[in-house]
Amino acid sequence: MYIDIYIAIPLWIFAIFGFIYFLFRVYESLDLYRKRKQGVCTLVISAKNQEDIIEGLVRGFILKSGMDSTEEKLLHIVLLDMGSADNTLKIMENLSYDYSVIKLLNPDNLPVYLKNMI
Repeated sequence: MYIDIYIAIPLWIFAIFGFIYFLFRVYESLDLYRKRKQGVCTLVISAKNQEDIIEGLVRGFILKSGMDSTEEKLLHIVLLDMGSADNTLKIMENLSYDYSVIKLLNPDNLPVYLKNMI
Protein backbone atom coordinates (compact mmCIF):
# COMPACT_ATOMS: atom_id res chain seq x y z
CA MET A 1 0.00 0.00 0.00
CA TYR A 2 2.74 2.48 0.95
CA ILE A 3 4.96 1.37 -1.93
CA ASP A 4 2.38 2.62 -4.45
CA ILE A 5 2.41 6.04 -2.79
CA TYR A 6 6.23 6.15 -2.78
CA ILE A 7 6.23 5.42 -6.51
CA ALA A 8 3.34 7.72 -7.39
CA ILE A 9 4.73 10.82 -5.66
CA PRO A 10 8.03 10.97 -7.62
CA LEU A 11 6.17 10.20 -10.84
CA TRP A 12 3.79 13.12 -10.24
CA ILE A 13 6.71 15.39 -9.39
CA PHE A 14 8.47 14.44 -12.64
CA ALA A 15 5.24 14.94 -14.59
CA ILE A 16 4.66 18.40 -13.11
CA PHE A 17 8.22 19.54 -13.73
CA GLY A 18 8.11 18.06 -17.23
CA PHE A 19 4.96 20.02 -18.00
CA ILE A 20 6.49 23.23 -16.61
CA TYR A 21 9.61 22.63 -18.72
CA PHE A 22 7.41 22.06 -21.79
CA LEU A 23 5.58 25.36 -21.19
CA PHE A 24 8.89 27.14 -20.74
CA ARG A 25 10.19 25.76 -24.07
CA VAL A 26 7.01 26.79 -25.88
CA TYR A 27 7.28 30.32 -24.47
CA GLU A 28 10.96 30.46 -25.42
CA SER A 29 10.28 29.40 -29.00
CA LEU A 30 7.47 31.96 -29.32
CA ASP A 31 9.78 34.65 -27.98
CA LEU A 32 12.47 33.71 -30.53
CA TYR A 33 9.85 33.78 -33.28
CA ARG A 34 8.77 37.29 -32.29
CA LYS A 35 12.36 38.53 -32.15
CA ARG A 36 13.20 36.91 -35.48
CA LYS A 37 10.15 38.41 -37.12
CA GLN A 38 11.02 41.92 -35.92
CA GLY A 39 14.66 41.87 -36.98
CA VAL A 40 15.65 42.49 -40.56
CA CYS A 41 19.32 42.23 -41.33
CA THR A 42 20.90 43.84 -44.38
CA LEU A 43 24.43 42.84 -45.29
CA VAL A 44 26.34 45.15 -47.64
CA ILE A 45 29.37 43.63 -49.37
CA SER A 46 31.60 45.79 -51.55
CA ALA A 47 34.29 44.18 -53.64
CA LYS A 48 36.89 45.13 -56.21
CA ASN A 49 38.82 42.46 -58.12
CA GLN A 50 37.77 39.65 -55.75
CA GLU A 51 36.62 37.01 -58.23
CA ASP A 52 38.39 34.24 -56.29
CA ILE A 53 36.52 34.69 -53.00
CA ILE A 54 33.28 36.61 -53.58
CA GLU A 55 31.11 33.65 -54.53
CA GLY A 56 32.25 31.51 -51.59
CA LEU A 57 31.81 34.41 -49.20
CA VAL A 58 28.25 35.18 -50.27
CA ARG A 59 27.17 31.53 -50.43
CA GLY A 60 28.70 31.00 -46.99
CA PHE A 61 26.59 33.81 -45.52
CA ILE A 62 23.47 32.38 -47.11
CA LEU A 63 24.18 28.87 -45.81
CA LYS A 64 24.96 30.15 -42.33
CA SER A 65 21.77 32.18 -42.16
CA GLY A 66 19.64 29.21 -43.17
CA MET A 67 21.22 26.62 -40.89
CA ASP A 68 20.92 28.17 -37.43
CA SER A 69 17.31 28.90 -36.56
CA THR A 70 18.11 30.73 -33.33
CA GLU A 71 19.83 33.62 -35.08
CA GLU A 72 18.12 36.36 -36.99
CA LYS A 73 17.35 35.41 -40.53
CA LEU A 74 19.51 37.08 -43.12
CA LEU A 75 16.98 38.74 -45.36
CA HIS A 76 18.90 41.08 -47.65
CA ILE A 77 22.38 41.01 -49.15
CA VAL A 78 23.47 44.04 -51.15
CA LEU A 79 26.46 43.55 -53.44
CA LEU A 80 28.46 46.55 -54.63
CA ASP A 81 31.04 46.34 -57.41
CA MET A 82 33.64 49.05 -56.93
CA GLY A 83 34.94 49.02 -60.52
CA SER A 84 36.45 45.57 -60.85
CA ALA A 85 38.63 44.75 -63.83
CA ASP A 86 38.16 40.98 -63.50
CA ASN A 87 35.03 38.75 -63.43
CA THR A 88 33.77 39.96 -60.05
CA LEU A 89 30.83 41.83 -61.56
CA LYS A 90 29.77 38.79 -63.62
CA ILE A 91 29.91 36.55 -60.54
CA MET A 92 27.84 39.07 -58.57
CA GLU A 93 25.26 39.17 -61.37
CA ASN A 94 25.02 35.37 -61.36
CA LEU A 95 24.55 35.35 -57.59
CA SER A 96 21.78 37.94 -57.80
CA TYR A 97 20.00 35.78 -60.38
CA ASP A 98 20.43 32.64 -58.24
CA TYR A 99 19.15 34.10 -54.95
CA SER A 100 16.20 36.40 -54.42
CA VAL A 101 17.73 37.91 -51.27
CA ILE A 102 20.69 39.35 -53.20
CA LYS A 103 20.52 42.77 -54.82
CA LEU A 104 23.32 44.04 -57.06
CA LEU A 105 23.69 47.82 -56.91
CA ASN A 106 25.84 50.60 -58.20
CA PRO A 107 27.63 52.30 -55.25
CA ASP A 108 25.90 55.58 -56.09
CA ASN A 109 22.45 53.96 -55.61
CA LEU A 110 23.19 52.50 -52.17
CA PRO A 111 21.96 55.48 -50.07
CA VAL A 112 18.66 55.57 -51.95
CA TYR A 113 18.19 51.79 -51.57
CA LEU A 114 18.93 51.84 -47.83
CA LYS A 115 16.64 54.83 -47.30
CA ASN A 116 13.76 52.96 -48.98
CA MET A 117 14.39 49.93 -46.73
CA ILE A 118 13.64 51.92 -43.58
